[in-house]
Amino acid sequence: MTAPARPRILFVDDDHGVLRSLQTVMRKHRDRWDTVFVASGELALAALAEGPFDVVVSDLRMPGMGGQALLQRVKDDYPSTARIVLSGEAHSSAFERALEVAHQVLEKPCAPAVLRAAIEQALARRPPPVLGC
Repeated sequence: MTAPARPRILFVDDDHGVLRSLQTVMRKHRDRWDTVFVASGELALAALAEGPFDVVVSDLRMPGMGGQALLQRVKDDYPSTARIVLSGEAHSSAFERALEVAHQVLEKPCAPAVLRAAIEQALARRPPPVLGC
């Protein structure tokens, strides 16, 4: 019997400093989760096309494809993928519109424990895997 695949988490932010910070914070969870970090919505869609992710954590404001458009595509094309917004746009109409495509919206800066808890909640809501007999 093969071990179940570890949850896959995709982080999307055009700010390379934020991505580096997220990589540092998520490093302590590398034994539990597989994490991928990309700098654009377009790169996120390419990663999703290569294989499923359990959770996508995305910024809202990015050049090219913004987080709203990305998460709408994820919602449409990968409906079982949990969608979390992590954005500094907390008091904007874009932040409010994000509620239409995200399961959860978090404000930057976000404490690592809060982000971890949001990811764990998203993973807990996943449907159980189908096991063959």
